[in-house]
Amino acid sequence: MSEVELKKLFQIEDILSLPNAIFKIIFDNDERLHHIYRELLQLNTHDLSRDWFQDIYEGELAQRNQNKQDFTPNVVGILLSRLTGVSKGVIYEPTAGNGSLIISNWWHRVKTLGTDFKPSEHPVECWELSDRSIPLLLLNLSIRGINATVYHGDVLVKSIKSEYRLLNVKDIPFDFSIIEKISYD
Repeated sequence: MSEVELKKLFQIEDILSLPNAIFKIIFDNDERLHHIYRELLQLNTHDLSRDWFQDIYEGELAQRNQNKQDFTPNVVGILLSRLTGVSKGVIYEPTAGNGSLIISNWWHRVKTLGTDFKPSEHPVECWELSDRSIPLLLLNLSIRGINATVYHGDVLVKSIKSEYRLLNVKDIPFDFSIIEKISYD
């Protein structure tokens, strides 16, 4: 998937606008969101095994100096997934970024368990501090049908800006998850 294709799909002129463009549509469980998901799947040849945004994120969106953000190489995610296995239970990721480690773990579980994989038996709890990463993380989890609780905040001091719940309603692999923002008001 190229930067040009992303700009066209999200109707933006500058790739730095991508997180905001995603955030505007991500909570709409409607045909427009599903159309964008289907287009993203097609642009990425339906390969859900990796983070599609990693190259663009590394080059343009990462806040390396401000937040010390960096990426996790795919090979590290694959290795960690093999080490952690596929048993049922919560997957915890305290520094999720765009979700590359979660995606690797999810893919390993789906491949290994096949039709026995149920998203409800492998929920994710993750934290991310970056305002730019949260929309990409939510999209990456939702398009894969992952059940999750996502905390937008600082895991070290447990301060939360926002909380999001993702639910795969049909509890089957490869169905989209709906996203709900939890309000603390």
